[in-house]
Amino acid sequence: MTSSKRDRTQALPQDLQEALRRRLAGRAAHTPGAAARPGVPHADRTRPLPLSFAQQRLWFLDRLRPGDARYNSAVALRLTGPLDHAALSRALDTVVERHEALRTTFEESDGRPAQTVRPAAPVPLPVTDTPPHALEAALLAEYGRPFDLGTGPLLRALLLRESDTAHTLLLTAHHIITDGWSMGIVLEELCTAYDALARGAAPALEPVATQYPDFAAWQREQFSGPRAERRLAHWSRQLAGSVPPRLPLDRPRDGTESGAGAVHTFTVPAGTAARLRELAAERHTTLFTALVAACQALLARWSGQDDVTVGSLTPGRSRTDLERTVGFFADTVVLRTPVDPHGSFRDLLGAAATTVNDAFAHGDTPFERLVEAVGAPREAGRNPLFDVMVLLHPAPPTAPALRELTASPVAVPRQAATFDLSIEFVPDGDGTTDGHTGGQGLTGLLEYRTDLSDAATAERMADQLLRTLEGAAAAPDRP
Repeated sequence: MTSSKRDRTQALPQDLQEALRRRLAGRAAHTPGAAARPGVPHADRTRPLPLSFAQQRLWFLDRLRPGDARYNSAVALRLTGPLDHAALSRALDTVVERHEALRTTFEESDGRPAQTVRPAAPVPLPVTDTPPHALEAALLAEYGRPFDLGTGPLLRALLLRESDTAHTLLLTAHHIITDGWSMGIVLEELCTAYDALARGAAPALEPVATQYPDFAAWQREQFSGPRAERRLAHWSRQLAGSVPPRLPLDRPRDGTESGAGAVHTFTVPAGTAARLRELAAERHTTLFTALVAACQALLARWSGQDDVTVGSLTPGRSRTDLERTVGFFADTVVLRTPVDPHGSFRDLLGAAATTVNDAFAHGDTPFERLVEAVGAPREAGRNPLFDVMVLLHPAPPTAPALRELTASPVAVPRQAATFDLSIEFVPDGDGTTDGHTGGQGLTGLLEYRTDLSDAATAERMADQLLRTLEGAAAAPDRP
């Protein structure tokens, strides 16, 4: 749940925050005529609307596994106080009417996938009486319900009522129409519209500058010329010959993996996190890079490889006119770092910083085009180029202000995994310290595919990662 542009920016790795700020704010200062850069043109609505590259990837995956819940996205808010159901319903209608992506469905046209923007219509907001002990199961069941990309709708809402003054609002969408940044926009505008409608006023929301189908058509055009070929050539050189590190799995991959997943949670003490921040600052980089370096060090140890590739995320919003657009912009960035088995963590941190900076500088290349350019093999049930995702999330954001209500985020349980291993870190929201060093600790989330790994193995992986982080913080110059 995100409540402002600032919070959405902070949801990105810190290196990526700076890269995005440079793109959005720095071009006009350094490029003659950049301030007058034309906007994304309006797509021809008399012809089939193409999918973006990211959408196309999910569309094909859905064709292989229709209704796969791994590609569902959900946010939940606990609402305490007297709720105006009618105002909330109208607020939801207002937001969906504003953003074409939330009204889009997908089908084939002349043998190619195309998207269709449906007319605005009331959004169902069913209410289900749910006692507190049944809340998690209700959230999980709704989150796991499949979507039909052809018939839609691809956004649904559910209000779980514990009492007249205690509700949980769950919004679930297929990832093909949204991402984390976009869900933040939806919640922010939903709260603004609700506040106005609950007091009988019209919502004061600025017009949306660019709709997602326009971006998708524009992106296709942008990546069809010589400039795109230069970007792809860079990635071809960078990733030539890369091999995902071998993981200590319990069972071999056989191509029939179900996508079922589980999460093991662990804690990085505040003192360790603070020391990693200091080491990163000494290298003019950030905590995110230090975490990537530690993960790559452990992966190198597991695999015996001296060249480790992992994935992370880029926002895919390199233009100011896309900041308030809802859609699937988030894309994958690949981080390949050489690891010297006899080198120190400080040395590895420097190498990882170079990797991260270069990758984010070229992060507007669609992952699907990158995979094609590199010629990476595709295997059923496996992500191309890497098997491990590393993410640093923001601290829990400030809850939005709602009329006569207190709102707080609710964690939506996950039982699906997109990658063999996803290593995620979330700063403690309350500034928790370990009693010796100030600053925030980190909650670690190790998500794994249960078809490949057992819970005990995931726990051992997390323990080894924690020891790696603590060792790097305590003795960064030790080989």
